[in-house]
Amino acid sequence: MNSTERMNAAINLKPVDRVPNAPFYEAPICTYFGSTFRAALLEDQAMADAHLAALDEFKFDWVMVGMGLIGGIIPEALDCKVSYPEDVFPVIEKTTVKSMEDVDRIAKADVHTNRMERFLKGVSILKKELKEEVPIACEYISPFTIATRLRGTNEIMADMYDNPELIRTLQDVLVPLDIEIGRVLIDAGVDYIFYGADMECPLLISPDHYREFIHEPTSKVVNALSRLGARVLPHMCGPIIKTGIVDMLLEMDIHGIMPGNLTQEEVLDLRELKNKVGDRICIFDNVNPNGPLLIGKPEEVAAETRAHLERARSMLGYIFSTSGTTSPNTPRKNFEAMNREVLGFC
Repeated sequence: MNSTERMNAAINLKPVDRVPNAPFYEAPICTYFGSTFRAALLEDQAMADAHLAALDEFKFDWVMVGMGLIGGIIPEALDCKVSYPEDVFPVIEKTTVKSMEDVDRIAKADVHTNRMERFLKGVSILKKELKEEVPIACEYISPFTIATRLRGTNEIMADMYDNPELIRTLQDVLVPLDIEIGRVLIDAGVDYIFYGADMECPLLISPDHYREFIHEPTSKVVNALSRLGARVLPHMCGPIIKTGIVDMLLEMDIHGIMPGNLTQEEVLDLRELKNKVGDRICIFDNVNPNGPLLIGKPEEVAAETRAHLERARSMLGYIFSTSGTTSPNTPRKNFEAMNREVLGFC
């Protein structure tokens, strides 16, 4: 099997020749292989070069991009003031939605900025080089998460009580913009859209607030992108089973679930998630990127990775991954130890 075939089989709960290897790897490989961190996140050829070098080294089963997109390109296109330091992620210096009067301006924004076009060109270069043998995944955010970028996290949380109409109206205008961003990603060659839903996760949002404010606009976007041909994968931290949010995720046209951390130290038990979803959908593993992978020794990383793989042994619809963004400061020897265990598991 090539990587495209292996991922397709796992997504469809079919047998695979080995465990698909699909961690959230973008940040460390930008450090390991990038000319600069910023260039590897944002600049077409530099981005493609870093990912192709990483693919050759680590034999991933997808190429995953997008942290510069969600952290900088999208907020900047929607009028936030964003800076782009050379060695860290983009920084939102100033939010743009202060009141309802700002929402109309956002609705008229053009997401086709020069920075967006360079990013899409990088995706297109990768698509051509990969020759359909390795799929491309792109990180993505829901209307609610975009709203937090534009409004500010503290402000939008308060709005749920003090100004709920602003949240609803802002998301209404963001839905078509979010779909347009997804469409151009798909046209450029993105196969998998994994939307990071941590701003609406149960660590921050109650299930009632999720249903009231977030579920409908997010469903509109997710279902539209699925109709356009993408495979959509929500990633969410927190107790998604206990709170019932996993049931709301399953109401959308998604193709897999990527669970995250419960706390800084603890991740959701993957078997608990498997027992919940059964054979309805594939699930991604969730090795903690903040644990031994970041602060431990290679032998500790290897042992933790093996333990995860063993718990998922013989599980159809299983894809190895991390529980979220892997730090750019992840020691390379630790990353290599994790990768060896996955590729050597049988």
